[in-house]
Amino acid sequence: MSTDEMRPGDVRVFKKRGSIVLAIGVWPKRRGKQLHIDITGPKEFFHTTITSDTNSDRYHRTLFRNLRRVLIANDCWQFGDEGAETERPNSKGPKTAQ
Repeated sequence: MSTDEMRPGDVRVFKKRGSIVLAIGVWPKRRGKQLHIDITGPKEFFHTTITSDTNSDRYHRTLFRNLRRVLIANDCWQFGDEGAETERPNSKGPKTAQ
């Protein structure tokens, strides 16, 4: 198995069963009142964002929660408890002014 540093967009075959490991870049960012998590992969394929704002088309509670956990575990979350409402299964999340 390669131990080279991975960069966003790197792809490696996983146990040769038709699966891959895809390296993505993940980072939190504030856009106005909304808190986003940006996700980037191979340039030619995607850069997208998710948010904990239930009014947004980009809302996805469990994906935001899971990526937030990874960012916190790696000291990459500078927003304190913001986004913690995604830890609760029935959370409606924060609502931003339209």
